[in-house]
Amino acid sequence: EAVRKAKAEMKEYMEEEQRREIEATEQRMAHKLRCALLECAKEKMQAVAKARKQEREVALSEAAVQHRKHIEQLKEESMLAEELYRKTIEQLNRGKCNEMNIALSIKQKENQIEMEKQMKELEAIHLDELEKVMITLKTAEDQVKALEQKLEKMGAWKDSLETEIQATRQAFQKYIDATFPNLSPGQADFILPLRTTFEPKDIPKEAEGNDNEYKRPSTESVRVTAMSKQHFK
Repeated sequence: EAVRKAKAEMKEYMEEEQRREIEATEQRMAHKLRCALLECAKEKMQAVAKARKQEREVALSEAAVQHRKHIEQLKEESMLAEELYRKTIEQLNRGKCNEMNIALSIKQKENQIEMEKQMKELEAIHLDELEKVMITLKTAEDQVKALEQKLEKMGAWKDSLETEIQATRQAFQKYIDATFPNLSPGQADFILPLRTTFEPKDIPKEAEGNDNEYKRPSTESVRVTAMSKQHFK
């Protein structure tokens, strides 16, 4: 009985020792596993950090390359934009010059048309005034012709009267000579006085004024006609 009990205790002790060794082994294995996991995690973290660093370096390098490309592209675009702006300004300037030339040409044409219009209006006014002057001149000339005809008739009538007076005086003188043959020269002057000679100065001033009034329109009309002809030359 004691042997069985000792065997049982021994077996129980052995099992307990075995269990302890197993637990210790498991603990050691777990510790090694944790250490290995920690080492792996550390290496993984280092690898990740290194990879991330490399990625950052590559990304920075690529970003620098892209930045340089972007800067160069911006420079090219800026140069193209500046060239386009310069060409646009030149084109606008040429267009503005063309517009100014066209506007100037239109303005000159309008001024020419306006000047021609004013010249035509002035010419029409001048022709109207000239027509009025010519009508006045024609009226004055008609009046002068009528006056000349009247003067011619008066001259003819005066010549006729002069002839008649001379004939009458001669006949009366013959009658006096026949009736009073013994009269000395000058004694019969109270019967047939000496006749005064008719001079132009004996013409009344009113007649001269009327004659000048008839002549003046003709002179003024001739002057106006001469000026009009000179203007149209």
